[in-house]
Amino acid sequence: VNVDMKEIAEGTSPFLTHSNIPTTLIALELLDNLPHDKIAKCFETDEILQAELIPLDHDCTTSGASSDAIIDTSKQYHEEFFPASDPLLQNILSIDPSLSTRLASNGPRWIPSVALGVLMRLFECRPNSAVAFADFDWLPPPDLSTPEDQRLMLAAEPALGDPIVTDMKGIDHPCYLTSPPDALCDILFPTDFARMASFTKSILRRDNERRAIPVSVAAMKQNDFLLQYGLGEVNKTKSWA
Repeated sequence: VNVDMKEIAEGTSPFLTHSNIPTTLIALELLDNLPHDKIAKCFETDEILQAELIPLDHDCTTSGASSDAIIDTSKQYHEEFFPASDPLLQNILSIDPSLSTRLASNGPRWIPSVALGVLMRLFECRPNSAVAFADFDWLPPPDLSTPEDQRLMLAAEPALGDPIVTDMKGIDHPCYLTSPPDALCDILFPTDFARMASFTKSILRRDNERRAIPVSVAAMKQNDFLLQYGLGEVNKTKSWA
């Protein structure tokens, strides 16, 4: 089954039927590959801005690129920040404004908008749901070997939660804007589970009147999770060493 997670998050694709049946969603190493949005705050107005990709030969003085535009990989792009207009992103930030809090560095940050949108759809369709996500909460910086690679890292403004870009040959690239057009790459984002848990609590508080059971949200390291929920299985594997 092919599923477009972005369409599910945006509500343009069928997901689950509405039901109170107990539902469990388990996603292992899914979050790191889902689309993210890069946001910042305007220094003068404090308005939330979102990064959009603009072809280098495009006049971007009047308006931003369309969020539905198809990216032509034969062209070169750069980032420009425009007032946030994406409906999914706006909805997410209205539910949890802390996601757009200005950073001490005044720099931009990445928002896992599709992952959060899928969570919203899940609890909308199945209020009586349990969710378990497991993924990277940290990723190393890219392994860059030349001064030119270091310079190309600045093609996109550094942001909190920047992804690592690695092609199928295991070669890291400086930036998602500078990988070769013909290179198939993994773009891997670290997940801020504490913020994801906070957002989930915001959803559940908002929808609590529709839920018949108490809610519990926690973010923990894998070791702590195994010791809390699978100690018996962990003890069985000690004999394998």
